[in-house]
Amino acid sequence: MRIAPRPLALALAFALTPAPALAAGAFAAAFEAARANDAAYRAARHELEAGEELVPIARAGLLPMVTASYSESRVRGKRDFPTSPTQDLDYRNPVASLQLRAPLFNLEAHSRHAAAQAQTEGARARFAAGGRDLLDRLGLAYVQRLFAEETLALARVQVDALETQTQIARRRQDAGEGTRTELADAAASLASARAELIAAEDQRALAQRGLARVTGEEKLAMQSLPTDALPLLPAERSLQEWNALARANNPSLTARAREIDALQHEIRRNRAGHYPRVDLVASALDAENESISTLDQHTRQYSVGVQVNIPIYAGGGVDASVRRAAAELARAQAQLDDDTERLQLDIERQFRTMESGRARLAALDDAVAASALALQGARRGQSAGVFSSAEVLDALRRHHSARRDAAQARHELLIARIRLQALAGIAEEEIVADVDRLLTAELVADRR
Repeated sequence: MRIAPRPLALALAFALTPAPALAAGAFAAAFEAARANDAAYRAARHELEAGEELVPIARAGLLPMVTASYSESRVRGKRDFPTSPTQDLDYRNPVASLQLRAPLFNLEAHSRHAAAQAQTEGARARFAAGGRDLLDRLGLAYVQRLFAEETLALARVQVDALETQTQIARRRQDAGEGTRTELADAAASLASARAELIAAEDQRALAQRGLARVTGEEKLAMQSLPTDALPLLPAERSLQEWNALARANNPSLTARAREIDALQHEIRRNRAGHYPRVDLVASALDAENESISTLDQHTRQYSVGVQVNIPIYAGGGVDASVRRAAAELARAQAQLDDDTERLQLDIERQFRTMESGRARLAALDDAVAASALALQGARRGQSAGVFSSAEVLDALRRHHSARRDAAQARHELLIARIRLQALAGIAEEEIVADVDRLLTAELVADRR
């Protein structure tokens, strides 16, 4: 089974409150383990933590800034006067100052703060998208593990059936009823089935390794899809409803929209370079022997005033920065349009996979039932001397292929369901609970 993994940068914006505990279930337990141990998800969480600090950093530019300084030096030397003898100098000059600067009018700082708010919201949306990507990777790994287990079980059943058929062909040859060709055909089919069994064992080991890489757990309690999964996969919404949900709730679109907001504020921030900046400045000074002319004097000085900085010429850098930010804004808007179209295409692809998958699964289930009946008839015909060994082997192969194809269709349908819900922005908890509702069969894993 080759299901191409595709990241799901999609779903509802991440809430700042801690994630609620998921309902008990095999897939829910795996998802909790993945959220705790997956390296990519942990990296996304740290990226969010960094993004949360953008607003406090930008807010600092709108708040008063208080600085204190203290200096003290020892001065030694000589001072000459034309009318008096040389005077030796040896004194200390401690100076302590306290300054407050509060912005009164600063368009650049206001724009930077607004941009930081948009960037933080975008970081939350990207983290939500990371959660949906984790859900997609876990769902793919989990389903591949289930399918590998079922493929292995089918391969063992096929080997057992072909061993029995080979024994029958050998007995028929010994009794003079069969031919060497029938026995060779049965032996060749058995050898091929054993090779397929070895490949299935390898595939299960790889699938288990892939699941452990996402969850960080080597052993997980797992449940699988029942063979009658068809009635559990209804289409609750139309394609238009799925698209509307995605446009409203998709975190990738939300992150792109917040990027656009941030770039709009960035244009205003760069344009603010043409505007004056007004600050309230207050200071207090305490100094002794501040200079030679103030020897033996102690000065306390307090001041308060307004400082205005007016930009006159900056070499064209401000206008260039505005144009660059405008180009970045146009890029982000074009990417938003592309993301929206791509999302709608992905939703339609998964929706149609669901729609056609149900009909395909029904047809494959019919094929399984028909091939089982044909195999039974072929075996009875062989016992009655009507059918040959080759016809029984052919019926065995058809039945095995039908069961394997039906199992693959069920698991591909589950993957499409998970991806469709994630693309539409359904909450993680709802998707996980839905998967656990579908996984109702016990997984009998052979650890040989």
